Amino acid sequence: MAVVERVPLSRERIADTALRFIDNHGLDALSMRKLGTELGVEAMSLYNHVANKDDLLDSVSNRLYTRVLEAYGDPPGDWRAKARRMAASYVEVASAHPQALPLLLSQSPESPARLQFLDRVVTIFDDVTDDLRVAALAFAVVANWVVGTLVHQFDATSGDYIEPAVAGFERVATFRRALLVEIGRKERFEEGLEVVLDGIAYRYFSANRF
Repeated sequence: MAVVERVPLSRERIADTALRFIDNHGLDALSMRKLGTELGVEAMSLYNHVANKDDLLDSVSNRLYTRVLEAYGDPPGDWRAKARRMAASYVEVASAHPQALPLLLSQSPESPARLQFLDRVVTIFDDVTDDLRVAALAFAVVANWVVGTLVHQFDATSGDYIEPAVAGFERVATFRRALLVEIGRKERFEEGLEVVLDGIAYRYFSANRF
């Protein structure tokens, strides 16, 4: 009879399993008991690695930010190229785990990966400013665009576009078709991001600003 070796528990394994559970069942469905069942252990065993459910969620948030950093890597280019890549990395991870978006938006100070993420954000602006307040404002503007786009994307209802047959509002119908059909989400996001970066470049880093 073959002996099946049980994979030992670890904080990382618990967090990865919790993230898969959230992906499949939603954040609200997660409990220590259900997670223990997923791992084939009693819920009490989890407390040897995580203090409580809040600590578990902090650990999952940390894993998400680790994946953002892995996707970001060490891109070449100027601050704009790096800002684009960081935004794309964040969206990539958020889109892969939409049920876990609240954890990616978590402001937990206990997440080492989130601190590393913010440290990498600071370095994006090293070549254009040494004023951390300006760097923070620039990041906030980009972050508001990225997060707002994600929240709108995940909340948007799906379905076929139906052109309204309202006499006198033909231009509205054409406008809505362009907005909802012809311009895809990717183009909307990238175009908006470029406008945001243009504004940051002019407002904070341009010698010609007034």
